[in-house]
Amino acid sequence: MTLKEKALKGIKWTALSSVIGAVTQLLQIVVLAHFLAPKDFGLMALATVVIGFSQMFVDMGVSNAIIHKQDITKRELDSLYLLNVISGWIIFVLVFLSAPFIAQFYKEPELSHIIRWVSLTFIIQPFEQQFLALLKKELRFNEIAKRDVMSKLIAFTVSVTLALNGFGVYSLVFANLCAAMVSTFLLVYIGLKYHRPSFYFKFSDITTSVRFGVFQMGDNFINYFNTQFDSILIGKLLGVEILGIYNLAKSLAMRPAQIINPIITQIAFPVMSKIQKDILKLKTAYLKVINYLSSVNFPIYIFIAVFAKSMIMIFFGAKWLEAVPILRILSIYYLVRSTGNPIGALILARGRADLSFYWNLGLFFLIPISIYLGSFFGINGIALTLVGLQLVLEIPGWKLLVNRCCDAGFIEYYKEIAVPLTISCFQGLCCIPIIYLISQPILQIIIGGVVFVITAVILNRLFNKEFYDEVFEYLKFGKLQVFISRK
Repeated sequence: MTLKEKALKGIKWTALSSVIGAVTQLLQIVVLAHFLAPKDFGLMALATVVIGFSQMFVDMGVSNAIIHKQDITKRELDSLYLLNVISGWIIFVLVFLSAPFIAQFYKEPELSHIIRWVSLTFIIQPFEQQFLALLKKELRFNEIAKRDVMSKLIAFTVSVTLALNGFGVYSLVFANLCAAMVSTFLLVYIGLKYHRPSFYFKFSDITTSVRFGVFQMGDNFINYFNTQFDSILIGKLLGVEILGIYNLAKSLAMRPAQIINPIITQIAFPVMSKIQKDILKLKTAYLKVINYLSSVNFPIYIFIAVFAKSMIMIFFGAKWLEAVPILRILSIYYLVRSTGNPIGALILARGRADLSFYWNLGLFFLIPISIYLGSFFGINGIALTLVGLQLVLEIPGWKLLVNRCCDAGFIEYYKEIAVPLTISCFQGLCCIPIIYLISQPILQIIIGGVVFVITAVILNRLFNKEFYDEVFEYLKFGKLQVFISRK
């Protein structure tokens, strides 16, 4: 099977996994929103921040080093595997012991118990990480997709069952643990067919991978804080209940990019790694990724901004109406942010994790200051500040990251973004009258969806023809040429 055929197969399986996983998680939030209080979502959001932060130290950035390095040996893999397991257990102890201090900082005693329960994932997940990296490297996304779907369905079933039986926030906690156990079991079972780790460790065998991982871990460390500063500071400055409302809107706003971007970017990294020395081919591939992701993400986010109130009423009910303005603002924030997501795959493919590290180091100081200043205007002020900062950073991001890694010029890069953005804004304008002419939220969504689809077909056919042709070729023949140049 050629690289192109593997990539296409990977896209199909990743798409299936992303859609099923995102729909399942959305249903989970919809159901739990009727049984849990905003404070429960806020507590779980804080626990998730702590666990997500600690998770980076378990991997130590070496998973991406495994994918990037094309000639890695079995002895290196064995040493890296043991390093991951030991790191995971050490992190478990540190998080377990620090839980009471974190709870004291937020003045929420229950947070300590929640963090300690969720920290058990650090004992479980290190066993799967290397297998996940190896499967991605070989573009075996069918196996990864099956594991993802199964673990998310288990999490959904457990969380809803426990919520119905009055477990409150612990329905989310135990669902998280069950998902981790199922995911690890399946991935180890699949991964052992391709690689069997031996009990071997020698640090000199992994110095190159660890050196790559240090920048990667540092970048992930800072980037994670950059993406979670809002949750960390809102919980402290405005309270856990406000954080719960914000986090529900954030979860909904993030969902489209969480579905769509991994379909492309998870395959883009290993594929781009294989063509990393051909800059022209790499640039062509990256520009296609940007155009296709923008053409799909932008209209969805404009749709969410227009019909935010209808979506909140349908999915969560009237008690969550405070989330409407936040959802509208965050939909614009994630629209802009979605264009930056593929940069990570490009940077890692070129082996330039240092560029991303220094970029995110700058953001590490800008984001919390922006959030703090925005907090004087309430939760909506914070959301608006994040949008403004993201817009200001657009051009510097292109120059310092994209242009350096693939030589994409200003015009050719922003052309791939400007066309989908113009089309999406026009679609939004066409749908605004629907809000005022129709009072029923469900009818607004249905009619608005029809208008969006019709205008998308017409406008992309006229002004974004390459994307239009690729989509219809995929629908007709099951082929989608995404980022590999036509031969």
